[in-house]
Amino acid sequence: MFLTPDIQLLPEGAVFLPSTSSLIIADIHLGKSATFRARGLPVPEGDTELDLTRIRNLVHQTHAKYLIIAGDLFHAPAGVTTDLAELLTEFIDTLGVSLTLICGNHDAKLKQLPSGLTAISHHELGKIRIVHDPKDASPDHLNIAGHWHPVARIPDGKRTSLRLPCFLFRNNTLVLPSFGSFTGGAIMAPEPGDRFFVPLRGQIIELPNSLH
Repeated sequence: MFLTPDIQLLPEGAVFLPSTSSLIIADIHLGKSATFRARGLPVPEGDTELDLTRIRNLVHQTHAKYLIIAGDLFHAPAGVTTDLAELLTEFIDTLGVSLTLICGNHDAKLKQLPSGLTAISHHELGKIRIVHDPKDASPDHLNIAGHWHPVARIPDGKRTSLRLPCFLFRNNTLVLPSFGSFTGGAIMAPEPGDRFFVPLRGQIIELPNSLH
């Protein structure tokens, strides 16, 4: 689904910009499960490999030439283990496209990024600016951001509701759902003019105002 002719929303929680062959995702939080294990919680492994495979598949499906991560590739320093660093190095070496990382608040906690990675504050593609935190959006651009992990709450009964990861378009900023398989979300209280888009059965559906 297209929000504008330049912005295609994907049900996997990513954005594809056909004019520049750019794939954009946000908030993967690699190493989150390892961070929990380092703190004594018996969380199973596997989310890192799963998420890297999902990213690789999306790059191939879209034929993207550029991969842009809108912040929080990593979760915490404790989660950046030797195994994760090796997996990520192999991923970058074999991906076959250029990778740009916008520095997220979690990425900033790392004293040093793994080999092959550098982080920048924002990235511009014509009239589109990509940032991590929506508060850093430019008033002169159409912005794409992450950070909020938006979730839409959809009532389906008197006392029950669905909670679905969503794309939120607010003011001049499109906020992406978190891409990581081991990340939470925050229910977004709607504001005037908001538009909510949810992945549903392999499609992107814009929620009518009555369901916000």
